[in-house]
Amino acid sequence: MCTMPDDFRPPSPPTNPFSSRHTRPGAIPFRFGLNESDPADHIARIVADLRHHRLGLIVGNHGSGKSTLLHDMADALQAEFPGGKWIQLTADPNRSAVAGISSMLLNDRAASEAQATVSPGGVLVLDGAEQLSPWGRFRIRRRALRAGHVCLVTAHRDLRGFHMLHRTKVTAKLIEDLLAELLRDHPDAREKLARVGNGDLMSSFTDVTDVRELWSRLYDVVGLSPGTPSPRMPESGTPDNRIDLRPASHPENCPDL
Repeated sequence: MCTMPDDFRPPSPPTNPFSSRHTRPGAIPFRFGLNESDPADHIARIVADLRHHRLGLIVGNHGSGKSTLLHDMADALQAEFPGGKWIQLTADPNRSAVAGISSMLLNDRAASEAQATVSPGGVLVLDGAEQLSPWGRFRIRRRALRAGHVCLVTAHRDLRGFHMLHRTKVTAKLIEDLLAELLRDHPDAREKLARVGNGDLMSSFTDVTDVRELWSRLYDVVGLSPGTPSPRMPESGTPDNRIDLRPASHPENCPDL
């Protein structure tokens, strides 16, 4: 009778390269889009600008990498502004006007409660600040200045009272690079895309502004591991999804945005 070696492992079933485990912040590093540039240098500059202006903003379209950039900045933010808090604000885009107002008020409350726990000199990170009411954003700014901590927010548009630190954008070259990276270890997915005619599916990357939506479409096209589908990125959630920026912060401690 023969025995199997101790390091023998059965082959893993194919996974969908466009599932959240492969595309969430932390799985794919943020690209600043500059050749031969060091991302750490750009992050250091953004953090320095935040320290100077105190109220900072990262602007970009939905799915353009704002949350990914925040994720990659987590360690630098914790080192520079210890004792902070991170909160993700989300909402259903198909909500009614009444539900929208109710959701905004809940977001205002959740952000205010999170900010109350930020230490002097710490940082409050609000991912999705356009989900706050104008009055809620005003209170956030006023409390940050009075309490002596800084505030970093993301939004789809410029927000009054916040200094724009970085603007994310999607380019055809960026999508091509990310697609090549995601498919590198997934020959089955490459074959499936070629078989269904990915030229018709993605006729032009220049028209893509939401990379997250693109990954969602490709997830459905590839459709590997039908028995164990991987979760996709959530499009909505509760406003009270928050974490501490701990001294030993690791990517997996950040929310899956």
